[in-house]
Amino acid sequence: MTAPTSGRTRSPATSSSYTTLQDSTPPPPRDTDAFLHGDFLPVNMLWSRGRITGLVDWNGAHRGSRAIDIGHCRRYLAALYSPEWSDQLRSLYESIAGVPLNPWWDLYALLHHDDSQPKWIRGQVAGRRPVDAAGMTSRIEVVIETALRRLG
Repeated sequence: MTAPTSGRTRSPATSSSYTTLQDSTPPPPRDTDAFLHGDFLPVNMLWSRGRITGLVDWNGAHRGSRAIDIGHCRRYLAALYSPEWSDQLRSLYESIAGVPLNPWWDLYALLHHDDSQPKWIRGQVAGRRPVDAAGMTSRIEVVIETALRRLG
């Protein structure tokens, strides 16, 4: 298992956590496949009166663990907002869906952070809110550390 980096670099903590996941854990666990969006982010959600009414940008749709889509969104929320927002999404999802997210696949999605993310997140936000690019990696590292503890 390798995470795509396309020549990008990871922070030392993210890289170390990814190596730990790759080398110190058994192979990826089987999880119930779900239909995944593949780019499940707030910028791809359509909203009306405080409710999600649709999703756009389906070119990455595939099957896999639901924790991958939620983990991808958690990484984005941690980068743009806070580790607390990221953890709140996981908790809310698990309570509403009635199923726990597989911590291995959640961590796998979280570890796809690299040095290109501040640039593309800034582009996606397009001035609609301030972007603290300098703090993104440290916020994601907090979420990764929490996910590692959940993994055991």
